[in-house]
Amino acid sequence: MSQKLLRIFEEEISEQARKQGRVHSLPVMMYLSVIAILMGAKNPMEITLWMQANCKRKEIKRLLGVEFFKAPKKSRVYDFFNIVDKEELERAFRKWIGTFIEITPNEVLAVDGKVLRGSVNKNQNAVSILSAVLAESNLIIAHKEIEKKSNEIPALQALIGELDESFSYGFDALNTQKNVTQD
Repeated sequence: MSQKLLRIFEEEISEQARKQGRVHSLPVMMYLSVIAILMGAKNPMEITLWMQANCKRKEIKRLLGVEFFKAPKKSRVYDFFNIVDKEELERAFRKWIGTFIEITPNEVLAVDGKVLRGSVNKNQNAVSILSAVLAESNLIIAHKEIEKKSNEIPALQALIGELDESFSYGFDALNTQKNVTQD
């Protein structure tokens, strides 16, 4: 399972740094970040601590199929989160989640917007996303960022355009406005 995620990240996430002087690969960093989050890390600092504590352990290297000569510093983990292409990461996520589930026609998809906790800092407003959840299994199959100075309506229209049209969509009252037009 985890090796499959690494291969998907290597296929979908492009390397942003030059080869010369690069110590850590962006796809590998994202892969290890996901593993750290699954193991309980909640922010870049905790992800860094998890990597520093575990990336040199033989069992972890063998299990994950990744070897670091040295674990990244906290500032480097923050850098990776800032340079990863969000669309590439979303495409990788959708491809990965698709390896676990089989979506049947007319499946109900619940869509709702949320503000990402901890996404506010002095340089940036809160990040809002729209999540698409398979109602029966409660699995998130897609995300769409809600643009600044916008709302869920255009993001929902874009998300519906990207996903299979065979879904039955459920959403909150904001999306029932009469003057909503789709481009």
